[in-house]
Amino acid sequence: MGLFFNIEGSLEKYIEKFFHDKYKGRVHPLEIAKKLAREMRNRKRVSINHTYVPNKYLVYLHPEDSQAVAPIAPLLIRELKDYLEKKAAEKKHILIASPEIIFQTDENLKIGQLHVEGSFEEVKTNKGEKVEDKWSLTKKEEGVEEDEKNTLCYKPIKNVIPAQNNFPEPKGQLTLNTGTAGSKVFCLKASPLIIGRHESCDIILNDHSVSRRQAKIEYREGEYILTDLASTNGTFVNGKRITTHPLRDGDTIKAGTSLLFFKLE
Repeated sequence: MGLFFNIEGSLEKYIEKFFHDKYKGRVHPLEIAKKLAREMRNRKRVSINHTYVPNKYLVYLHPEDSQAVAPIAPLLIRELKDYLEKKAAEKKHILIASPEIIFQTDENLKIGQLHVEGSFEEVKTNKGEKVEDKWSLTKKEEGVEEDEKNTLCYKPIKNVIPAQNNFPEPKGQLTLNTGTAGSKVFCLKASPLIIGRHESCDIILNDHSVSRRQAKIEYREGEYILTDLASTNGTFVNGKRITTHPLRDGDTIKAGTSLLFFKLE
């Protein structure tokens, strides 16, 4: 287990002691791990059947924090890389390649602050090419090209794809209560559906108190998610106004004066 899954390991104890004894008040490895996990979650891309997460992460630190991290950089990057792979597998997210973590300095940050930027980058290697683990500690200066001999890149590369997304096929439906005329049933799909008054919407509500594009319902990670599209009068689930809300069997959706009943088959 790695640093962030088993804090009792010898390497973990060394890193903890190193930071607490010599660099009190500065960036801690656990804080870096949390920021990486948050960036992975915020940058995820959802397709019909899978959720993809970034494989490249730039970690910006104040120059003094960068110097503090440098002595244990190779070990720390391996631990952070292992942590991201386990996090992705835990959430059933897919990395297109093994995570690449690069530390850079940013003089605009204060001591103890850090900033993480995640991105999707296809990694290509020639057959039989030997890839060495390297450490990158570069200065972030806009418009200034880095001196190659002062910049090393730590790029652990291997083909890693976590467990595939095995969520069941969507089987949901919305029933619109139309009063004396009866009711209308809409079978939900895997692709997003737009609810609103405009004729271009997938689920059209003939209700003047409903916005032209009222809300969106989509199937993500095994559940239906309802999102209000900045509608004028708001979208409600079981009487509570929502922005984004995971639907449960039996939920009642109110848009304007229209009522939609959510059901899982």
